[in-house]
Amino acid sequence: MSARSSPEPLGSSPMENGIAENANDDAEAEVEFLHTPSPSILCPVLEIEPFCPLCRSRIKLEDLHPNLALAGLISELLVYCTNKKYGCPQIVRQDALHGHVLYCSYAPTQCSNKNLGCPYKGTMRDARDHLQNCVYERFKGYIESTNKRFEKLEALISDQAREIEKLQRIIRAGKAIVYTSTTTTENGESDSSAPTLTQNAEGSHAEASASTSSCETRRTVVSTFPHDEITCHRTIASHACGVTSVAVNQDKVFAGAHDGSTKVFDIESGQLLKDLKGHTMSVWGLAVMPSGDRYFSAGSDGSIKVWDWLQEDDAACLVKSIPDHNGKVYGLAVDQGRLYSASSDKTVKVWDTETLECLATFQGHIGGINSLAPLKDASSRQLVTGSADKTIKLWDVTTGTCLKTVRRGTSEVLGVAVGDGMIFGSTYDAVIHVYDLNEGQELGTLSGHNWEVWQLEYGQGHLFSASFDHTIKRWDPRRFQCDLTLKGHKGFVHGMALADNCLVTGCADRTIKIWR
Repeated sequence: MSARSSPEPLGSSPMENGIAENANDDAEAEVEFLHTPSPSILCPVLEIEPFCPLCRSRIKLEDLHPNLALAGLISELLVYCTNKKYGCPQIVRQDALHGHVLYCSYAPTQCSNKNLGCPYKGTMRDARDHLQNCVYERFKGYIESTNKRFEKLEALISDQAREIEKLQRIIRAGKAIVYTSTTTTENGESDSSAPTLTQNAEGSHAEASASTSSCETRRTVVSTFPHDEITCHRTIASHACGVTSVAVNQDKVFAGAHDGSTKVFDIESGQLLKDLKGHTMSVWGLAVMPSGDRYFSAGSDGSIKVWDWLQEDDAACLVKSIPDHNGKVYGLAVDQGRLYSASSDKTVKVWDTETLECLATFQGHIGGINSLAPLKDASSRQLVTGSADKTIKLWDVTTGTCLKTVRRGTSEVLGVAVGDGMIFGSTYDAVIHVYDLNEGQELGTLSGHNWEVWQLEYGQGHLFSASFDHTIKRWDPRRFQCDLTLKGHKGFVHGMALADNCLVTGCADRTIKIWR
């Protein structure tokens, strides 16, 4: 570094070239100062006193400027790449070092999938080869989608926690809560004089007689299901393992489970009426005859079992076991005297519900069939199937021919439903697709679930979907909007069945819920 106290021609300053002014006269000084003083030497000196240590001229730090001649010599020096220890053999000029390092293939780096968990550390050149075989790169899409699901679930948990906290504050504040109970007389009529339990602001309880006059008009409750609000009417917790399938007929609920059992419950009281064991693995399909006295079950063991459950002896309830499928049976449906079964063996079989004879086998899917749904139309016997081959097919039941393939997508089809001239298909990416039944064209999609949707049911202008995200949603397919989300389950919702006056769901949390 050099210093100057006033503008002078280049080289006129005593320190300009780093040599003392009297260097020729003083050999000792020439030896001592025959170099450019370092800023690390000058700066501490100037902090003590503002004088040049050689000529004692008054200077300040801002008076210092580079020795351009020396700087030029330094810039031409040949130096090793800073990545030499990683294997770089390059020797470059000092002034070109920065540009070389920016693009040096030996620069240390980490895998681009570091944020997904890949621990790899190496050089730029090796990272390209690593990426081709990186396990995290192959599963990148799945990991990212799973992380997004976790983020959504965490947000959902946070929202629910805030809601719980809000309710707790309301309770602590002593808001008045009124509980009403209705008793039933021996003749089956409701008792209008049943007491009501009232909780006042102080938290104490008082029983008030709901006396009514004999001339008081009884209010008739008219069900608006499945429209308007829907709430959980009853929870049945009689299973020791997850519930995998459900069906409903009149006032009875039928349920299959992971332990291979099938149970029958009274829908109003929740009472267990029958507990039958016949399957060796999970029961994924249930279908009930319109009369309600016979039902069919099927599952992972590949067999279809026929039950007359009204028999007093449990052993006599099993009418027949049909092992004709060569894979797991995922779906069953009864319609107009026919039983339809969908299997992972890529076929649909048609059975006579009385003789139990196999009448036909539909072939055409190139992947396992996950679900099926018959059209509720007496004039047209047709069937819709959804498959792991990512397609939805419409079949003519009479001839066994495939009328059309209405979807060729990129994700596995899990559940199907049909109604009001529309076909609904849920896919593994948690999206529900809506198609025109006649034209086969996609009309739109329904999005809102966070995880896979395995069950679809359509009735009275509404579509219901049950998902692994623990929720059930009601959709208005004409507007492509979700207008209600049912929460309460604490596990994967495996089964769902829609009746005229209720919705039944079965869950991995070992419960069955009746919604009205």
